[in-house]
Amino acid sequence: MGSSESVHFDLADGTSVGVKSSNYRRVYEALWKLSSVPGAVSTATLLLGATRRPGYPHGVKLDAVQSAALRSAISRSKPTRAGA
Repeated sequence: MGSSESVHFDLADGTSVGVKSSNYRRVYEALWKLSSVPGAVSTATLLLGATRRPGYPHGVKLDAVQSAALRSAISRSKPTRAGA
């Protein structure tokens, strides 16, 4: 995938979240760090699978547990600014 591509997840609440290719690794690693949280491992697997299929045609549907895990991983994966 190119640097501007992303995987789109359709969350249980009806919203959609895109994970840009430049953030795949950080979000994937954050999901594994959350492996004791229900839904984190299955969501990491879905992210990995979607990144291995270029041009994936639609959003990856997540249930409520997976949606919560993804939101938490995205929040944890954001780079912190020094001095912020």
